[in-house]
Amino acid sequence: MAVSCDKEEVYVYDQQLVLEREAPMIASYITAHGLSDSAKLHQETGIWYVLSDSGTTAVDYLTIDSTTNKEQLKNKLIRVKYTARMLDSTIFEENTSLDSIPYKPLLTSETDTGRILAWKIAFYPKSVGGLLEGGLRIGAKIRIITPSVYGYQDRPYGIVKENSPLDYELEVLDITDADKPKTMRKN
Repeated sequence: MAVSCDKEEVYVYDQQLVLEREAPMIASYITAHGLSDSAKLHQETGIWYVLSDSGTTAVDYLTIDSTTNKEQLKNKLIRVKYTARMLDSTIFEENTSLDSIPYKPLLTSETDTGRILAWKIAFYPKSVGGLLEGGLRIGAKIRIITPSVYGYQDRPYGIVKENSPLDYELEVLDITDADKPKTMRKN
């Protein structure tokens, strides 16, 4: 969408318009890939997901801020085996070799931009806008099919074109607090 003020046009990203345009594309993809019976739609975001393994170890994603006494998210480091596809089934990124899977922060830091919003929504609990009641557990396996709004939005990324819905298969190997030392565990 472009907005014109005199001679200059200003680009405005219309998230709602993008969600409405991509919803039928994603629904067709769900049907074409035989996921209609197992996939659940997260109404608030338009993200579809299939939880094939709920995992074993629950994670505490929330903390109480000592100055405001309000609940807030803890930054977690995650270690995830994953495959990322475009809706034409082209794999554009994957990390499936256990020896090379690093810990990455969920939230943005000075040295890392964090994970895309769809991953954050998948990991964090429903009480803060996530998909699942308690959030993803260690050992969980989930597939998320996300509108581009929660992916790379209107920005191209490698071979991914702007406004591309994405399909992620995630296997959660480990989750730890960002301030704790990490050791590479082979799961």
